[in-house]
Amino acid sequence: MEKVLVTGAYGFLGRYVVKELVECGYHVIAFGRDPQKLATLKEDHVDLFVGDFCNEEEIVRAAEGVDYVIHCGALLKGWGRREDFIRANVDGTRNVLTACEKNHVKRLVYTSSPSAYAKKDNLNITEADYNEKNHLNHYIESKIIAEKLVRSQDKVPFAMIRPRGLCGIGDQNMLPVLINANSQIGIPLFEKGNVIVDMCCIENVALSLRLCMEKDEALGQVYNITNGEPQKLTQLVDGLFEKLGLTPKYVRMPFGLMYGIAAVLEFFYKLFGIYDKAPVITRYNICTLGRSQVFDITKAKEELGYAPKVSLSEMMETYAAYYHAEQNKQG
Repeated sequence: MEKVLVTGAYGFLGRYVVKELVECGYHVIAFGRDPQKLATLKEDHVDLFVGDFCNEEEIVRAAEGVDYVIHCGALLKGWGRREDFIRANVDGTRNVLTACEKNHVKRLVYTSSPSAYAKKDNLNITEADYNEKNHLNHYIESKIIAEKLVRSQDKVPFAMIRPRGLCGIGDQNMLPVLINANSQIGIPLFEKGNVIVDMCCIENVALSLRLCMEKDEALGQVYNITNGEPQKLTQLVDGLFEKLGLTPKYVRMPFGLMYGIAAVLEFFYKLFGIYDKAPVITRYNICTLGRSQVFDITKAKEELGYAPKVSLSEMMETYAAYYHAEQNKQG
């Protein structure tokens, strides 16, 4: 039985990767800093390793005797100090590469980010459209640097994905944010509701990482990953909220004005050193909701044999059932 080390194992994506690998007959080493959260992953064919990949020695020890490493761990948020993002996402990835090299790992599968594509409308985004000059926030900058670090070296075999709009049970950054916004000021609506979004169910992201690990064609390659079901934001929200039993409340906003306000807020937050909480709106938030982006996943389909196993409609059904169960628990 081959062994796979998964970093960020108790995170949103990491949990699904562990499940995907175990179901497909792999032995998993689940790696993370919090022993209590890590303990929730314990089952047959899952060993736990408490550690921090920002500590080179710990990640090197964790990778001893493993065949593959899937690097899901990252500092994932839209606001914070640049040095924190560099430490976690760049220096941490460098340590993971070192661990793979020292332990002669067969392949590193790196979870990159499609955030570098942000800023403008694009309805046919291929892997070649990656914009390394996009420094819209420190997270994007750090992931661009880290991806370049992996792609520019030749000592560790690798493959990587750029998954877009991760959603499903356990999500904290997409669906709950829309629900919360709707209950407060409403869901921002740009371009008269014509913005097109491209999402990916979390199970499909986990599948793509496994395929990157297994397929010979993936060696040295990078893949855009989505569900392949682009649709208007209003269509997505209407469909989800119908299943949730909620009524969507849209608030029309001008893109240019809101982008300018976000830029001013970010300036003053940086000026006064406010990093413990994010501005109410950021330029990245505005670009995410106000710019159409559709990703071409032809390469993943042809080279990986990638075919989404969970549709957006199925995700909405299971998420709605989960949402109602949680609401009932709260009384």
